[in-house]
Amino acid sequence: MATEGFELYKLLVEEVRETRKARRDLANMFTTLNLGGVGALGFLAKGEGAFSPALQIFLCIALVLTCVIWRLSNGYYTRQLQVKYDVIYDLENKLGLDALQREYAGLSRKGPMRWFSVERAMPVLFILGYAVLITYTTSWADMRAISDAAIAPLRGLIRQ
Repeated sequence: MATEGFELYKLLVEEVRETRKARRDLANMFTTLNLGGVGALGFLAKGEGAFSPALQIFLCIALVLTCVIWRLSNGYYTRQLQVKYDVIYDLENKLGLDALQREYAGLSRKGPMRWFSVERAMPVLFILGYAVLITYTTSWADMRAISDAAIAPLRGLIRQ
């Protein structure tokens, strides 16, 4: 039984490693996607005369939604890892091991580092950057014209 339990333990630890890798790969993909979006926004802003504030705003909205999905995905992986660790800790207790529990207990969970991580911060920082960009480059008149243009078809539907 001990050998089978230890093999299960090794498998569970490997699953944690794979989940952490999947989360890291997902973060890399979302970072790349957002950096591509920032490049597209820079390209749009560089164009002379052909620049469309509406296109810039809609691209920023799409990128913000991407960041929201990124943040929600991070939360999913965090919950998934916690469940995996709980299962491992239960198995460690049955096997008389405590390697991962001791490692976790030795990590600092106090202060700002408990609430701050690059994985948590990056989506929020990108969203703030998009908000600053829109605020800085788009006038209130442009925003009003864009919202009027977006709402006009809805008004026609409501009148019918």
